[in-house]
Amino acid sequence: KQRSKEKAGEKKNRRRQKKKKKKKRRDMDAIDSVVDPLRDFAKDSIRLVKRCHKPDRKEFTKVAVRTAIGFVVMGFVGFFVKLIFIPINNIIVGATQKAKDTQVSSMF
Repeated sequence: KQRSKEKAGEKKNRRRQKKKKKKKRRDMDAIDSVVDPLRDFAKDSIRLVKRCHKPDRKEFTKVAVRTAIGFVVMGFVGFFVKLIFIPINNIIVGATQKAKDTQVSSMF
């Protein structure tokens, strides 16, 4: 009887240890699910920085000129849109203003 009690106690201890290991694994899985993407991002970032190079004068001027052209084109597009919509807006606002004026004058 003594041995059977010892064996039962050993089984309980093994079960407890298995539960602790499972819990530990779950905790590690939760930590890994957060840490792994950060680790991958760091590796990719390091790889990118190693592959990058400083542009020479010719390449830099190309990029700068194309960027300036883009700014100018976007400026002209914005200017012409504003130029077209100002008169349209005045017509709409003017028509509603005239309608309000006629309603006010018809009251008196």
